Order: sequence, then C-alpha cells, then structure tokens
Amino acid sequence: MLTPSLRQLRQLCSLSVLATMLLLAGCGNSGSPDATSSSTSSSGIPFELGEPLSDTTLAVVVASEYDSDTLLTQEFDRQIQMRTQRLSPDQRSPDTLQAIHKNLVRRFVEGHMMRGKAVAEDFEVDSTRVSQRLSQIRKQYQSQDQLKKQLAQNNMTLDSLRSLIADRLRTQELQRQMAEQAQKPTSEEVKKFSKENMRIRAQHILLRAGKNASQAKVDSARKAAAALIDSTKAGTGFAALARRHSEGPSASKGGDLGFFTKDQMVDPFTEAAFALSDSGDVAPDPVRTRFGFHVIRLTNAGEPMDTSKARQQLMQKRQREAYDKELDKLLQDATVRTNPDIVNAKLSE
Repeated sequence: MLTPSLRQLRQLCSLSVLATMLLLAGCGNSGSPDATSSSTSSSGIPFELGEPLSDTTLAVVVASEYDSDTLLTQEFDRQIQMRTQRLSPDQRSPDTLQAIHKNLVRRFVEGHMMRGKAVAEDFEVDSTRVSQRLSQIRKQYQSQDQLKKQLAQNNMTLDSLRSLIADRLRTQELQRQMAEQAQKPTSEEVKKFSKENMRIRAQHILLRAGKNASQAKVDSARKAAAALIDSTKAGTGFAALARRHSEGPSASKGGDLGFFTKDQMVDPFTEAAFALSDSGDVAPDPVRTRFGFHVIRLTNAGEPMDTSKARQQLMQKRQREAYDKELDKLLQDATVRTNPDIVNAKLSE
C-alpha cells in the first residue's frame, strides 16, 4: 500500500475556501468532455498592498489583526506547477499564467483571513466530527506508526493534525454563516431563472487551431471545418464525421456533448449553439474558439430548467454572491506583500 503524500494528507482533512465554494455551487457543472466549458472565479484584490519583498525564499506575506502567514517560494512554485500542468500548450498564454499567479495569491490571503476570523470568533467544533476525519486519514495508512512517521517528516504530530482538522471545520462553519445571509428567491424569480437557464444538447466536431497556431494551420482548419459542414448538408451522418475527424475527446461519442446551459461553454460556441432553433440544424459556418474550429449540430432544442432545480441553483448562486461580498469585506483588513521576481501578477489592477 502506497503512503499518501503530505498533499494527499491535507486534501483528506482540508475544507478550504475553494472546496466550500464548490459545495455552495453544487459541486460545479456537469461540464462537457471537450474542455469547451468556461469558468470564472473572483480574482479581485480588495486587500491592501504593502512594500515588495526582496527575500527570494518568500513569495507572499499576508498580515492582519490575525497575525501573519508566509507562503514560501518553493511552495508557491509547486502550486503554480500543479495548476499549469493541466493546461494545454495553447492555453499557457502570458495572460493566463498571470491570472493563475493572481488567483493563487488571493486564495492564500483568503485562507489566512478566514482561519483567523473563525478562530477569533471561537466557533465550537464537534469533537466527533474531528475524530471521524482523523479516522478517515488513518485508514490511508497501514499502521499508526506509518502515519506518525509521515507527519514527523512534515513537522506535524497527531495533535497538530487534530488541530488542523478542527481549524478547517471552524472555517467551514464561518463560510456557511456568511453564505446564509443570501435572500431566498421568489416564485417569479425562480420562473425567470428557469427560462434563462434552458439546457440544449449538441454534437460538435473540433479541429484544433489554438490562439498561437500558425496562419497556415488556422486556414487549413477553417477550410476543413467548412468542408465538413458541406458534407453534413449532403447527408453524411454527423456522428460518423465526428468519429473520423474530430480532435476533441468527444470524438468517440460521435461528438455528443450532452446537455448544457449557456454558462457552461465559451461565448462563441454558446452563441452559435443557442442560435440554432430545430433539432438536427447545423451551424452554417465554422465557429472559432480558443480551442480551434467547431462544426456544431443541435440534437435537442431544449426545455426550461426544472423549477425545483432552478430554485436550488438560484439559491446557490445567491449564497456564493453573499459569501463573496462578505469575504471581500474581510479581505480589506489584510495587507499583502509579494516578491515581484516570484509572483508574476499585476495585483494593482
């Protein structure tokens, strides 16, 4: 049995700001299998910026009434590597990398302020829940001694691990209280939200030509996509074309993307897909996104979202907004210093 790494250990007991935001969001969207989904996250900086750091071993230092926290350069670089390795070469633009740096700084500051406030307000922690979490972690190890050895390698003990779990549970309770300030939607608001979040189903054929593709590659992909549209007009089966020509993960499924809402796809794709009115319609022209050129076919014109689901999602949306609003207020009391040689982000914007 493999010994879990410290990162895995912390993931097992962690109830971080990001995890709770995902919980409030209903664990995210179902997503499409072709990375056409769009995602947004708050990356503003309501906190105060202090003098730049000159010590190259330090990436970020945050100070507040709750003391201070330091993010070492080594850990910062590890986190950046974890995030960037998930990106395709076409996605690793300077703007994207800068956004990742900026987001990581914000998340670090959020963690500091949320932990500090949760401890300062002395939220009660159910000892049973702490024990349950600790038990989950112990099950990942062959023995108690193996767990202790792993903890010791990271300057931790069972007691400090228990304290860490308790801190995470306090933070979770604070997050819930902040989100609960959201106002419940009315029946009319739910009805409107249901109509605005209609789901449709579509297939697509993706011919890759990313942002940094050569002009020859772009022209070739556009021409090939146009030829595929002509083939569909001539009666060739769309699924067969997708299996043969698509360069996206859904190719094996005949290009099927399943059901999706407007906010689950990048804008050019969304506009083209939702402009189609009847099942079987194919977009008249290739649609370009940052992934390349898409040939899009509508397979289900859709229907309004179920009202019970609409009510739930609208409430979750308001909870996120309430949480974000309270969090921004909290972050205003933090002062952040970064090392410009390490953190490549324009935090003043």
